[in-house]
Amino acid sequence: MSGISDLEIYQRFVAIADEFDQMTARGPSLIGGTALSTANRTLRGMAAAIYEHSLIVADDDVLPQ
Repeated sequence: MSGISDLEIYQRFVAIADEFDQMTARGPSLIGGTALSTANRTLRGMAAAIYEHSLIVADDDVLPQ
């Protein structure tokens, strides 16, 4: 069984959110637009959480040189 990295999950969430942005720009119905906007905010929030908790190095964290 192959694993998936946090980076891969982050990248996929961002890609899907970008796709939702493109769909929103095409002018969906009010209901469709609301659904896309809500899903987009949720995906970007999840991507931000992964980024903040897994992919960035805090100022006090030091990577070995």
